[in-house]
Amino acid sequence: MEFFDEVVMKVFKRIGLVLAAAFLLAGCKQEEDEFNGLVISSNYNFVEAEEEVNFCATFYKDGSADSSEVVNFCVESDSTGGAVLKSKSAKSGEYVSLKMGTVAGGFVKVVAECNGSSAYKIFGINSSEEILASDKAIGFAGLGVDMSKMVNTVTVSTGSELKQYAKKGGHVIFVQGNIDMSEGMLPAEGSVMDGSSATDKMNSFVASKSEYSSYGEWIKNTTNVSASKKTDTPSISNAYKSTIQITVANNTAIIGLDGACVRGGSFSIRNVSNVVIRNISLKDAVDPFPHHESGDGWNAQHDLVSIDNGKNIWIDHCTFEDTLTLGKAANGEKLQVYDGLCDMKSTTTNVTVSNCVFKNHDKTMLIGSSDNDGANDPAARKISLFYNYWLNCGQRCPFVRNSLCHVLNNVYDSDSNRIYNSQTSINARAGSVVCAENNSFGSVASPNEAGGSISYSPNSNFNPESYYLYVTLESKAVKSWVKANAGARQ
Repeated sequence: MEFFDEVVMKVFKRIGLVLAAAFLLAGCKQEEDEFNGLVISSNYNFVEAEEEVNFCATFYKDGSADSSEVVNFCVESDSTGGAVLKSKSAKSGEYVSLKMGTVAGGFVKVVAECNGSSAYKIFGINSSEEILASDKAIGFAGLGVDMSKMVNTVTVSTGSELKQYAKKGGHVIFVQGNIDMSEGMLPAEGSVMDGSSATDKMNSFVASKSEYSSYGEWIKNTTNVSASKKTDTPSISNAYKSTIQITVANNTAIIGLDGACVRGGSFSIRNVSNVVIRNISLKDAVDPFPHHESGDGWNAQHDLVSIDNGKNIWIDHCTFEDTLTLGKAANGEKLQVYDGLCDMKSTTTNVTVSNCVFKNHDKTMLIGSSDNDGANDPAARKISLFYNYWLNCGQRCPFVRNSLCHVLNNVYDSDSNRIYNSQTSINARAGSVVCAENNSFGSVASPNEAGGSISYSPNSNFNPESYYLYVTLESKAVKSWVKANAGARQ
Protein backbone atom coordinates (compact mmCIF):
# COMPACT_ATOMS: atom_id res chain seq x y z
CA MET A 1 0.00 0.00 0.00
CA GLU A 2 2.95 2.33 0.50
CA PHE A 3 3.56 2.32 -3.25
CA PHE A 4 -0.13 3.04 -3.91
CA ASP A 5 -0.05 5.98 -1.48
CA GLU A 6 3.07 7.34 -3.14
CA VAL A 7 1.41 7.27 -6.56
CA VAL A 8 -1.72 8.98 -5.25
CA MET A 9 0.35 11.72 -3.56
CA LYS A 10 2.26 12.33 -6.78
CA VAL A 11 -1.04 12.74 -8.64
CA PHE A 12 -2.37 15.14 -6.00
CA LYS A 13 0.85 17.16 -6.11
CA ARG A 14 0.55 17.52 -9.87
CA ILE A 15 -3.11 18.53 -9.54
CA GLY A 16 -2.10 21.05 -6.88
CA LEU A 17 0.43 22.69 -9.21
CA VAL A 18 -2.13 22.96 -11.99
CA LEU A 19 -4.72 24.51 -9.66
CA ALA A 20 -2.18 26.96 -8.25
CA ALA A 21 -1.34 28.13 -11.75
CA ALA A 22 -5.03 28.53 -12.54
CA PHE A 23 -5.57 30.65 -9.42
CA LEU A 24 -2.70 32.97 -10.36
CA LEU A 25 -4.00 33.38 -13.89
CA ALA A 26 -7.54 34.07 -12.73
CA GLY A 27 -6.39 36.43 -9.99
CA CYS A 28 -9.10 35.22 -7.65
CA LYS A 29 -9.90 32.37 -5.26
CA GLN A 30 -11.93 29.46 -6.63
CA GLU A 31 -14.12 27.32 -4.40
CA GLU A 32 -15.31 23.79 -5.07
CA ASP A 33 -19.04 23.06 -5.18
CA GLU A 34 -20.33 21.38 -2.05
CA PHE A 35 -21.12 17.68 -2.45
CA ASN A 36 -24.64 16.57 -3.30
CA GLY A 37 -25.70 12.92 -3.55
CA LEU A 38 -25.61 9.50 -1.91
CA VAL A 39 -22.81 7.80 0.00
CA ILE A 40 -23.06 4.18 1.21
CA SER A 41 -20.93 3.10 4.16
CA SER A 42 -20.34 -0.18 5.99
CA ASN A 43 -17.78 -1.55 8.41
CA TYR A 44 -17.35 -4.77 6.42
CA ASN A 45 -16.94 -5.79 2.80
CA PHE A 46 -16.66 -9.55 3.44
CA VAL A 47 -18.87 -11.62 5.75
CA GLU A 48 -19.69 -15.29 6.30
CA ALA A 49 -22.41 -17.25 4.50
CA GLU A 50 -25.92 -16.43 5.79
CA GLU A 51 -24.53 -13.68 8.00
CA GLU A 52 -26.25 -10.29 8.22
CA VAL A 53 -24.31 -7.18 7.31
CA ASN A 54 -25.44 -3.66 8.20
CA PHE A 55 -24.90 -0.60 6.04
CA CYS A 56 -26.36 2.86 5.62
CA ALA A 57 -26.90 5.25 2.75
CA THR A 58 -26.63 8.95 3.55
CA PHE A 59 -27.95 11.67 1.26
CA TYR A 60 -25.92 14.87 1.24
CA LYS A 61 -27.31 18.22 0.16
CA ASP A 62 -24.98 21.20 -0.16
CA GLY A 63 -22.30 19.26 1.69
CA SER A 64 -24.44 18.32 4.69
CA ALA A 65 -26.23 15.09 5.57
CA ASP A 66 -29.99 15.37 5.08
CA SER A 67 -31.80 12.93 7.36
CA SER A 68 -35.23 13.92 6.06
CA GLU A 69 -34.81 12.14 2.73
CA VAL A 70 -35.94 8.53 2.12
CA VAL A 71 -33.52 6.14 0.42
CA ASN A 72 -34.78 3.16 -1.60
CA PHE A 73 -32.75 -0.06 -1.94
CA CYS A 74 -32.69 -3.07 -4.23
CA VAL A 75 -30.43 -6.06 -4.88
CA GLU A 76 -29.26 -5.57 -8.45
CA SER A 77 -27.26 -8.79 -8.70
CA ASP A 78 -26.59 -11.75 -6.42
CA SER A 79 -24.32 -14.77 -6.83
CA THR A 80 -24.62 -15.88 -3.19
CA GLY A 81 -27.82 -17.84 -3.72
CA GLY A 82 -30.58 -15.82 -2.10
CA ALA A 83 -29.43 -12.62 -0.41
CA VAL A 84 -32.32 -10.74 1.24
CA LEU A 85 -32.69 -7.08 2.16
CA LYS A 86 -34.52 -6.68 5.49
CA SER A 87 -35.91 -3.34 4.30
CA LYS A 88 -36.41 -1.83 0.87
CA SER A 89 -36.29 1.76 2.18
CA ALA A 90 -34.96 3.80 5.10
CA LYS A 91 -34.33 7.35 6.14
CA SER A 92 -31.04 8.85 5.05
CA GLY A 93 -28.33 7.77 7.51
CA GLU A 94 -30.31 4.86 8.99
CA TYR A 95 -28.80 1.38 8.93
CA VAL A 96 -30.29 -1.39 6.79
CA SER A 97 -29.60 -5.11 7.18
CA LEU A 98 -28.72 -7.50 4.35
CA LYS A 99 -28.71 -11.25 4.92
CA MET A 100 -26.24 -13.01 2.64
CA GLY A 101 -26.90 -16.24 0.79
CA THR A 102 -25.04 -19.51 1.16
CA VAL A 103 -22.55 -19.62 -1.74
CA ALA A 104 -18.95 -19.08 -0.59
CA GLY A 105 -17.12 -16.66 -2.85
CA GLY A 106 -20.38 -15.10 -4.06
CA PHE A 107 -21.14 -11.37 -4.27
CA VAL A 108 -24.16 -9.13 -3.80
CA LYS A 109 -24.58 -5.69 -5.38
CA VAL A 110 -26.99 -3.38 -3.53
CA VAL A 111 -28.14 -0.20 -5.26
CA ALA A 112 -29.50 2.82 -3.38
CA GLU A 113 -31.51 5.68 -4.92
CA CYS A 114 -32.62 8.99 -3.45
CA ASN A 115 -33.78 12.27 -4.93
CA GLY A 116 -32.32 11.55 -8.36
CA SER A 117 -28.98 10.32 -6.99
CA SER A 118 -27.79 6.69 -6.87
CA ALA A 119 -24.92 4.72 -5.37
CA TYR A 120 -24.04 1.07 -4.91
CA LYS A 121 -22.14 -1.22 -2.57
CA ILE A 122 -20.79 -4.73 -3.17
CA PHE A 123 -20.56 -7.31 -0.39
CA GLY A 124 -18.85 -10.71 -0.62
CA ILE A 125 -18.97 -14.01 1.23
CA ASN A 126 -15.65 -15.33 2.53
CA SER A 127 -14.34 -18.48 0.89
CA SER A 128 -15.20 -21.52 2.94
CA GLU A 129 -12.42 -23.43 4.67
CA GLU A 130 -13.59 -26.53 2.87
CA ILE A 131 -12.88 -26.69 -0.86
CA LEU A 132 -16.06 -27.93 -2.55
CA ALA A 133 -16.71 -28.93 -6.16
CA SER A 134 -19.80 -26.73 -6.05
CA ASP A 135 -17.84 -23.53 -5.29
CA LYS A 136 -18.31 -20.70 -7.76
CA ALA A 137 -15.43 -19.36 -9.82
CA ILE A 138 -14.67 -15.65 -9.42
CA GLY A 139 -13.32 -12.95 -11.70
CA PHE A 140 -13.09 -13.61 -15.43
CA ALA A 141 -13.27 -17.39 -14.89
CA GLY A 142 -16.69 -16.86 -13.31
CA LEU A 143 -18.02 -15.78 -16.70
CA GLY A 144 -17.69 -19.26 -18.17
CA VAL A 145 -16.61 -22.03 -15.76
CA ASP A 146 -19.48 -24.54 -15.54
CA MET A 147 -19.10 -27.36 -13.02
CA SER A 148 -22.31 -29.03 -14.24
CA LYS A 149 -20.45 -30.29 -17.31
CA MET A 150 -18.15 -32.38 -15.10
CA VAL A 151 -20.58 -35.24 -14.62
CA ASN A 152 -18.28 -38.01 -13.34
CA THR A 153 -16.32 -38.22 -10.09
CA VAL A 154 -13.16 -40.21 -9.37
CA THR A 155 -10.41 -40.25 -6.72
CA VAL A 156 -6.82 -40.86 -7.86
CA SER A 157 -3.61 -41.50 -5.93
CA THR A 158 -1.05 -42.31 -8.67
CA GLY A 159 0.44 -40.43 -11.58
CA SER A 160 -0.91 -42.89 -14.14
CA GLU A 161 -4.44 -42.51 -12.77
CA LEU A 162 -4.18 -38.72 -12.80
CA LYS A 163 -3.01 -38.70 -16.43
CA GLN A 164 -5.68 -41.21 -17.44
CA TYR A 165 -8.66 -39.29 -16.10
CA ALA A 166 -7.35 -35.79 -16.83
CA LYS A 167 -7.31 -36.51 -20.57
CA LYS A 168 -10.78 -38.09 -20.58
CA GLY A 169 -12.72 -34.94 -19.82
CA GLY A 170 -16.04 -34.59 -18.02
CA HIS A 171 -14.59 -35.55 -14.62
CA VAL A 172 -14.16 -34.06 -11.19
CA ILE A 173 -10.88 -35.68 -10.15
CA PHE A 174 -10.04 -35.72 -6.46
CA VAL A 175 -6.30 -36.12 -5.82
CA GLN A 176 -5.30 -38.02 -2.71
CA GLY A 177 -1.86 -38.10 -1.06
CA ASN A 178 1.51 -37.41 -2.71
CA ILE A 179 2.00 -38.14 -6.40
CA ASP A 180 5.48 -38.14 -7.95
CA MET A 181 5.04 -37.65 -11.70
CA SER A 182 8.79 -38.21 -12.24
CA GLU A 183 8.39 -41.80 -11.06
CA GLY A 184 11.34 -41.47 -8.70
CA MET A 185 13.68 -39.65 -11.08
CA LEU A 186 13.80 -36.39 -9.10
CA PRO A 187 16.15 -36.15 -6.11
CA ALA A 188 14.89 -35.33 -2.63
CA GLU A 189 13.66 -31.81 -1.90
CA GLY A 190 16.53 -29.48 -1.05
CA SER A 191 19.02 -31.33 -3.30
CA VAL A 192 21.17 -29.68 -5.95
CA MET A 193 19.95 -30.44 -9.48
CA ASP A 194 23.35 -31.00 -11.09
CA GLY A 195 23.88 -34.73 -11.21
CA SER A 196 25.55 -35.02 -7.81
CA SER A 197 22.28 -36.19 -6.25
CA ALA A 198 20.85 -38.06 -9.23
CA THR A 199 18.68 -41.04 -8.35
CA ASP A 200 19.18 -44.53 -9.72
CA LYS A 201 15.97 -44.15 -11.73
CA MET A 202 17.24 -40.93 -13.34
CA ASN A 203 20.54 -42.59 -14.22
CA SER A 204 18.69 -45.55 -15.73
CA PHE A 205 16.46 -43.21 -17.74
CA VAL A 206 19.49 -41.36 -19.15
CA ALA A 207 21.18 -44.63 -20.03
CA SER A 208 18.08 -45.81 -21.92
CA LYS A 209 17.59 -42.57 -23.86
CA SER A 210 21.16 -41.42 -24.62
CA GLU A 211 24.74 -42.54 -25.11
CA TYR A 212 25.59 -41.69 -21.50
CA SER A 213 25.36 -43.99 -18.49
CA SER A 214 24.26 -41.44 -15.87
CA TYR A 215 22.73 -38.00 -15.44
CA GLY A 216 26.04 -36.65 -14.13
CA GLU A 217 27.79 -37.90 -17.25
CA TRP A 218 25.08 -36.36 -19.45
CA ILE A 219 25.63 -32.95 -17.80
CA LYS A 220 29.42 -33.24 -17.95
CA ASN A 221 29.48 -33.99 -21.67
CA THR A 222 26.38 -32.37 -23.14
CA THR A 223 26.59 -29.02 -21.33
CA ASN A 224 30.29 -28.52 -22.03
CA VAL A 225 29.61 -26.41 -25.12
CA SER A 226 33.29 -25.78 -25.91
CA ALA A 227 34.02 -29.51 -26.01
CA SER A 228 30.81 -30.81 -27.55
CA LYS A 229 29.13 -30.12 -30.84
CA LYS A 230 25.76 -31.18 -29.49
CA THR A 231 24.29 -28.39 -27.34
CA ASP A 232 20.67 -29.52 -27.48
CA THR A 233 19.07 -32.89 -26.85
CA PRO A 234 15.38 -32.69 -27.81
CA SER A 235 14.95 -36.46 -27.91
CA ILE A 236 15.72 -37.11 -24.24
CA SER A 237 14.00 -33.88 -23.17
CA ASN A 238 10.79 -34.84 -24.98
CA ALA A 239 10.92 -38.37 -23.58
CA TYR A 240 11.12 -36.98 -20.04
CA LYS A 241 8.31 -34.51 -20.74
CA SER A 242 6.01 -37.28 -21.95
CA THR A 243 6.55 -39.01 -18.62
CA ILE A 244 5.63 -36.07 -16.43
CA GLN A 245 3.09 -34.17 -18.58
CA ILE A 246 -0.57 -34.18 -17.50
CA THR A 247 -2.77 -33.34 -20.50
CA VAL A 248 -6.05 -31.83 -19.33
CA ALA A 249 -9.20 -32.22 -21.45
CA ASN A 250 -12.36 -30.12 -21.69
CA ASN A 251 -14.69 -29.99 -18.68
CA THR A 252 -12.20 -31.23 -16.10
CA ALA A 253 -11.78 -30.28 -12.45
CA ILE A 254 -8.73 -31.47 -10.50
CA ILE A 255 -9.22 -30.90 -6.77
CA GLY A 256 -6.80 -31.97 -4.07
CA LEU A 257 -8.05 -33.51 -0.88
CA ASP A 258 -6.36 -31.81 2.07
CA GLY A 259 -2.60 -32.35 1.93
CA ALA A 260 -2.56 -33.46 -1.72
CA CYS A 261 0.71 -32.84 -3.58
CA VAL A 262 1.77 -33.37 -7.19
CA ARG A 263 5.54 -33.17 -7.60
CA GLY A 264 7.48 -33.09 -10.84
CA GLY A 265 4.40 -32.75 -13.06
CA SER A 266 3.62 -30.34 -15.88
CA PHE A 267 -0.06 -29.58 -16.50
CA SER A 268 -0.89 -28.87 -20.15
CA ILE A 269 -4.18 -27.00 -20.69
CA ARG A 270 -4.18 -26.61 -24.45
CA ASN A 271 -7.03 -25.93 -26.89
CA VAL A 272 -9.61 -26.73 -24.21
CA SER A 273 -12.27 -24.99 -22.14
CA ASN A 274 -13.82 -25.27 -18.69
CA VAL A 275 -10.91 -26.44 -16.52
CA VAL A 276 -10.47 -26.11 -12.75
CA ILE A 277 -7.38 -26.91 -10.65
CA ARG A 278 -7.78 -26.34 -6.90
CA ASN A 279 -6.25 -27.12 -3.51
CA ILE A 280 -3.07 -28.88 -4.63
CA SER A 281 0.54 -28.32 -3.66
CA LEU A 282 2.40 -28.24 -6.99
CA LYS A 283 6.17 -28.64 -6.88
CA ASP A 284 9.20 -28.95 -9.12
CA ALA A 285 8.06 -28.99 -12.74
CA VAL A 286 11.68 -29.73 -13.61
CA ASP A 287 13.19 -30.04 -17.07
CA PRO A 288 16.45 -31.91 -16.28
CA PHE A 289 17.54 -31.64 -19.93
CA PRO A 290 17.30 -27.92 -20.73
CA HIS A 291 17.85 -26.24 -24.07
CA HIS A 292 20.91 -24.07 -24.64
CA GLU A 293 20.34 -20.43 -25.59
CA SER A 294 23.28 -18.35 -26.71
CA GLY A 295 24.01 -15.67 -24.14
CA ASP A 296 21.45 -16.98 -21.66
CA GLY A 297 22.74 -20.41 -20.67
CA TRP A 298 20.62 -23.51 -20.29
CA ASN A 299 16.87 -22.94 -20.01
CA ALA A 300 13.97 -25.28 -19.24
CA GLN A 301 11.29 -25.84 -21.87
CA HIS A 302 8.09 -26.59 -19.96
CA ASP A 303 6.00 -24.99 -17.23
CA LEU A 304 4.31 -26.23 -14.10
CA VAL A 305 0.94 -25.10 -15.51
CA SER A 306 0.85 -24.13 -19.18
CA ILE A 307 -2.35 -22.61 -20.59
CA ASP A 308 -2.25 -22.38 -24.38
CA ASN A 309 -5.43 -21.31 -26.19
CA GLY A 310 -7.49 -22.19 -23.11
CA LYS A 311 -10.81 -20.64 -22.12
CA ASN A 312 -12.71 -20.49 -18.82
CA ILE A 313 -9.89 -21.66 -16.53
CA TRP A 314 -9.88 -21.38 -12.72
CA ILE A 315 -6.70 -22.03 -10.71
CA ASP A 316 -7.47 -21.64 -7.01
CA HIS A 317 -5.95 -22.35 -3.58
CA CYS A 318 -2.84 -24.00 -5.02
CA THR A 319 0.74 -23.67 -3.79
CA PHE A 320 3.37 -23.38 -6.54
CA GLU A 321 6.89 -24.03 -5.30
CA ASP A 322 10.47 -24.90 -6.30
CA THR A 323 12.40 -27.06 -3.83
CA LEU A 324 15.62 -27.90 -5.71
CA THR A 325 18.78 -25.80 -5.80
CA LEU A 326 20.11 -25.00 -9.26
CA GLY A 327 23.48 -26.38 -10.27
CA LYS A 328 25.96 -25.31 -12.92
CA ALA A 329 26.50 -26.60 -16.43
CA ALA A 330 29.88 -28.10 -17.30
CA ASN A 331 30.86 -24.88 -19.11
CA GLY A 332 30.10 -22.78 -16.00
CA GLU A 333 26.82 -21.34 -17.26
CA LYS A 334 23.59 -21.55 -15.29
CA LEU A 335 21.64 -24.79 -15.50
CA GLN A 336 18.08 -23.46 -15.26
CA VAL A 337 15.80 -26.46 -14.91
CA TYR A 338 12.68 -24.41 -14.06
CA ASP A 339 10.58 -22.40 -16.52
CA GLY A 340 7.28 -20.70 -15.60
CA LEU A 341 5.00 -21.61 -12.74
CA CYS A 342 1.79 -20.63 -14.54
CA ASP A 343 2.13 -19.26 -18.09
CA MET A 344 -0.58 -18.28 -20.57
CA LYS A 345 -0.40 -17.65 -24.28
CA SER A 346 -2.26 -17.65 -27.63
CA THR A 347 -6.00 -16.92 -27.41
CA THR A 348 -6.28 -17.92 -23.75
CA THR A 349 -9.03 -15.94 -22.02
CA ASN A 350 -11.42 -15.85 -19.06
CA VAL A 351 -8.82 -17.07 -16.57
CA THR A 352 -8.76 -16.51 -12.81
CA VAL A 353 -5.83 -17.40 -10.57
CA SER A 354 -6.96 -16.88 -6.99
CA ASN A 355 -5.88 -17.60 -3.42
CA CYS A 356 -2.62 -19.18 -4.60
CA VAL A 357 0.92 -19.08 -3.22
CA PHE A 358 3.84 -18.65 -5.62
CA LYS A 359 7.17 -19.08 -3.88
CA ASN A 360 10.92 -19.38 -4.44
CA HIS A 361 10.83 -18.93 -8.22
CA ASP A 362 12.33 -16.57 -10.78
CA LYS A 363 10.25 -16.20 -13.97
CA THR A 364 6.91 -16.80 -12.33
CA MET A 365 3.95 -15.97 -14.59
CA LEU A 366 4.14 -15.00 -18.26
CA ILE A 367 0.97 -13.80 -20.02
CA GLY A 368 1.68 -13.53 -23.75
CA SER A 369 4.76 -15.25 -25.16
CA SER A 370 5.85 -12.31 -27.38
CA ASP A 371 4.79 -8.83 -28.44
CA ASN A 372 3.02 -10.45 -31.40
CA ASP A 373 1.11 -12.93 -29.24
CA GLY A 374 -2.26 -11.19 -29.19
CA ALA A 375 -1.57 -8.71 -32.01
CA ASN A 376 -1.39 -5.70 -29.66
CA ASP A 377 -5.00 -6.20 -28.64
CA PRO A 378 -5.48 -5.79 -24.87
CA ALA A 379 -8.78 -7.67 -25.12
CA ALA A 380 -7.05 -10.74 -26.58
CA ARG A 381 -6.75 -12.22 -23.08
CA LYS A 382 -8.80 -11.48 -19.98
CA ILE A 383 -7.08 -12.49 -16.74
CA SER A 384 -7.99 -12.00 -13.06
CA LEU A 385 -5.37 -12.42 -10.31
CA PHE A 386 -7.06 -12.28 -6.90
CA TYR A 387 -5.73 -12.72 -3.32
CA ASN A 388 -2.44 -14.37 -4.31
CA TYR A 389 0.73 -14.45 -2.17
CA TRP A 390 3.97 -14.00 -4.13
CA LEU A 391 6.88 -14.92 -1.85
CA ASN A 392 10.54 -14.75 -2.93
CA CYS A 393 9.63 -14.42 -6.61
CA GLY A 394 12.20 -12.70 -8.81
CA GLN A 395 10.01 -11.37 -11.60
CA ARG A 396 6.89 -11.82 -13.79
CA CYS A 397 4.21 -11.53 -11.12
CA PRO A 398 2.85 -11.26 -13.75
CA PHE A 399 4.59 -10.17 -16.99
CA VAL A 400 1.68 -9.11 -19.23
CA ARG A 401 1.34 -8.57 -22.96
CA ASN A 402 -1.79 -7.83 -25.02
CA SER A 403 -4.22 -8.54 -22.20
CA LEU A 404 -6.73 -7.03 -19.82
CA CYS A 405 -5.41 -8.03 -16.42
CA HIS A 406 -7.04 -7.30 -13.07
CA VAL A 407 -4.59 -7.66 -10.16
CA LEU A 408 -6.58 -7.34 -6.93
CA ASN A 409 -5.67 -7.83 -3.25
CA ASN A 410 -2.32 -9.54 -3.94
CA VAL A 411 0.64 -9.58 -1.53
CA TYR A 412 4.25 -9.38 -2.71
CA ASP A 413 6.96 -10.14 -0.17
CA SER A 414 10.25 -11.85 0.57
CA ASP A 415 11.94 -13.48 3.56
CA SER A 416 15.32 -14.89 4.59
CA ASN A 417 14.91 -17.82 2.17
CA ARG A 418 15.01 -15.56 -0.90
CA ILE A 419 17.33 -16.85 -3.62
CA TYR A 420 16.41 -14.60 -6.55
CA ASN A 421 16.85 -10.83 -6.57
CA SER A 422 13.55 -9.00 -6.77
CA GLN A 423 13.41 -7.39 -10.21
CA THR A 424 9.80 -6.56 -11.07
CA SER A 425 6.40 -7.46 -9.70
CA ILE A 426 3.65 -6.37 -12.09
CA ASN A 427 5.28 -5.81 -15.48
CA ALA A 428 2.86 -4.34 -18.03
CA ARG A 429 4.26 -4.58 -21.54
CA ALA A 430 3.12 -4.37 -25.17
CA GLY A 431 -0.60 -3.85 -25.64
CA SER A 432 -1.53 -4.58 -22.02
CA VAL A 433 -3.89 -2.74 -19.70
CA VAL A 434 -3.56 -3.69 -16.04
CA CYS A 435 -5.94 -2.58 -13.32
CA ALA A 436 -3.95 -3.08 -10.10
CA GLU A 437 -5.99 -2.47 -6.96
CA ASN A 438 -5.34 -2.74 -3.25
CA ASN A 439 -2.13 -4.78 -3.50
CA SER A 440 0.53 -4.94 -0.78
CA PHE A 441 4.21 -4.58 -1.70
CA GLY A 442 6.63 -5.58 1.04
CA SER A 443 10.39 -5.86 0.59
CA VAL A 444 10.14 -6.52 -3.14
CA ALA A 445 10.29 -4.55 -6.34
CA SER A 446 7.29 -2.35 -6.97
CA PRO A 447 5.38 -2.53 -10.28
CA ASN A 448 7.28 -1.74 -13.45
CA GLU A 449 5.15 0.31 -15.80
CA ALA A 450 7.54 0.28 -18.77
CA GLY A 451 5.82 -0.50 -22.06
CA GLY A 452 2.27 -0.72 -20.72
CA SER A 453 -0.18 0.99 -18.43
CA ILE A 454 -1.08 0.34 -14.82
CA SER A 455 -4.12 2.03 -13.38
CA TYR A 456 -4.67 1.93 -9.64
CA SER A 457 -8.43 2.10 -9.90
CA PRO A 458 -10.92 1.23 -12.66
CA ASN A 459 -10.65 3.63 -15.58
CA SER A 460 -12.19 4.24 -18.98
CA ASN A 461 -9.75 1.84 -20.64
CA PHE A 462 -10.57 -1.11 -18.41
CA ASN A 463 -13.25 -1.16 -15.74
CA PRO A 464 -13.42 -4.68 -14.23
CA GLU A 465 -16.86 -3.94 -12.77
CA SER A 466 -18.25 -3.91 -16.30
CA TYR A 467 -17.44 -7.64 -16.41
CA TYR A 468 -18.02 -8.99 -12.87
CA LEU A 469 -18.54 -8.11 -9.21
CA TYR A 470 -15.67 -8.00 -6.75
CA VAL A 471 -14.76 -6.56 -3.36
CA THR A 472 -11.53 -5.04 -2.13
CA LEU A 473 -10.25 -6.20 1.24
CA GLU A 474 -9.94 -3.69 4.04
CA SER A 475 -6.57 -2.06 3.31
CA LYS A 476 -5.00 -2.71 6.71
CA ALA A 477 -5.95 -6.40 6.54
CA VAL A 478 -4.74 -7.27 3.04
CA LYS A 479 -1.40 -8.81 4.00
CA SER A 480 -2.60 -10.80 7.01
CA TRP A 481 -5.78 -11.98 5.26
CA VAL A 482 -4.02 -13.16 2.10
CA LYS A 483 -1.18 -14.89 3.99
CA ALA A 484 -3.71 -16.73 6.16
CA ASN A 485 -5.97 -17.85 3.31
CA ALA A 486 -3.79 -18.39 0.23
CA GLY A 487 -2.39 -21.75 -0.81
CA ALA A 488 -3.38 -25.39 -0.66
CA ARG A 489 -5.05 -26.62 2.52
CA GLN A 490 -2.77 -28.94 4.50
